[in-house]
Amino acid sequence: MTATATAPALRPRRRLRNALAAVPRWIFILISAAVVLPPVVWIVSTSLKPEADTIQFPPEWIPSPFTGDAYAGLLTSTNIRFFINSLIYAGGSIVLALVICIPAAYVATRYQSRRMEALMTGILVLSMVPAIVVFIALYSMFVKTALINTYPMLIVVYTAIICGQTILFLRNFIENIPVEIEEAAAIDGCTRLQILWRIVLPLIRPGIAAIAIFIFVFVWNDFLVGTVLATTEDMKTVQNGIVRYISTGFGNFWALFAAFVVVAFVPVLAVFVAFQRWFIAGMTSGGVKG
Repeated sequence: MTATATAPALRPRRRLRNALAAVPRWIFILISAAVVLPPVVWIVSTSLKPEADTIQFPPEWIPSPFTGDAYAGLLTSTNIRFFINSLIYAGGSIVLALVICIPAAYVATRYQSRRMEALMTGILVLSMVPAIVVFIALYSMFVKTALINTYPMLIVVYTAIICGQTILFLRNFIENIPVEIEEAAAIDGCTRLQILWRIVLPLIRPGIAAIAIFIFVFVWNDFLVGTVLATTEDMKTVQNGIVRYISTGFGNFWALFAAFVVVAFVPVLAVFVAFQRWFIAGMTSGGVKG
């Protein structure tokens, strides 16, 4: 009876302890929001202002009047071409990287040896080298072979940049698959290719989704490759299109710049929202052994 009587008295204390334990977490969330949200709100606010109001001082957070002229001004054939180019580069890089890296990660996981570990270490080291180091050589090579300003060339370059991280990332997922499952499939007559297609791929789908999102975000947000290796206007990317509005010979167009930033962010947000469940599953299951 005494234990029953004291149980309700302990509940407020337990709630108080839980509330106090959550204080650091909420402080961290509030500080993060205070750092991240103001620039986002400011970009959206600027995109809804008339061009003349974007440089007024003191600045206003709430546009008065609201206008969508900046978004309407983005509807040009050149800007649409920028978006199409980035989508082609991102989609092609995802497909090519997965086609190359999934078998490579499988071989690196199942055929372990000192040479393989040395190779993986070399891939890790090379993935840390800044891509700009080889861009001059790549540019000269592509100009001589007439591959400059072509979709396959840029897709191959993006894939080469991201392949090292992709192999290492997928290797963590394949390591979590018990070898006994593959041995049972081999006893039933499956070849290595069938084991990879029918067993390994379905089990690492969260990892594939996560790495596909990473590749999409990397290619979509890249500025350097599109600047150096795409020399014509019709092959530029979204990020190159954004910069055009702050480096023109007619001044800075901040409303158009802000509207372009907002529109360019929408595909990244849409991809993450659409594949959020797979992304979270891929990030949390890749590092768990068992």
